[in-house]
Amino acid sequence: MAAVTAAAALAAQAQETARFKEINKAFLDPKSRIVMICAHRGAHNEFPENSLASFRKAIGLGIDIFELDIRATKDDSLVIMHDRTVDRTTDGHGEVASLTFEEIRKLHLKFDGKPTDEKVPTLEEALTLAKGKILVDLDIKVAKFPEILAVVNRTQTKNTVFALVYRPIYGKMIKEQSPGFRTLIRTTSESAVDTLFTVTGTEAVHIDNHHNTVAVTTKIKGHGARVFINALDDADKKVATGDLDAYDEDLKNGANIVQTNYPALLMQYLKKKGLYY
Repeated sequence: MAAVTAAAALAAQAQETARFKEINKAFLDPKSRIVMICAHRGAHNEFPENSLASFRKAIGLGIDIFELDIRATKDDSLVIMHDRTVDRTTDGHGEVASLTFEEIRKLHLKFDGKPTDEKVPTLEEALTLAKGKILVDLDIKVAKFPEILAVVNRTQTKNTVFALVYRPIYGKMIKEQSPGFRTLIRTTSESAVDTLFTVTGTEAVHIDNHHNTVAVTTKIKGHGARVFINALDDADKKVATGDLDAYDEDLKNGANIVQTNYPALLMQYLKKKGLYY
């Protein structure tokens, strides 16, 4: 059995691109000068959010991470959908949890308000696509971690994913259930940053603008974790008008993973600043 497991691990490593190895190395080195890019719900400026097409675009851009949202259907299939209902993002209606996988699979994801040929992906499809190419931020909207872990194990993508959790105790539980599973722990204050490291270790810590200080980012990096921040509100609104320097506010104190709706523009900004590969 050990020989089979080792062989499987070697086969998985053989499928990794050079770019993926570079991304993984940077992710695990919080002191690296590299600021990593996370595409919110995939690179969705040309394709529906949370679609396989948006994830392929993120991979094609050569960025580091795409974020996706996991929900469960009525018959417990794990699918990628941000909202509780399918109304906004598809040509259908109803709650994800009230629809079967077959019913959801018949729907078409919308882009710019119009239906496309894109279908609602499964978690397994998304991870299979990402495997060995890009990291995946799992925003888990449903209490199904054992089922999610089963998909991760089946697709051999443990080194491809990290789970966003909103309390340190959940991060601890994940690492106890699956040693080596990576986490991103959400915090809302400097005191929450202090508390989390008394509970568990983590590979990354999500901070907000109101506790984006040098003291906080230094503390997080000192514990061996990267500092994740959203540019989804004020910064992205300014970036959409052409003001790429709006990212300065998020990065000025040392955050080194930025989630944005404009990953290609963030890459352009980071390269100009000497903060990318």
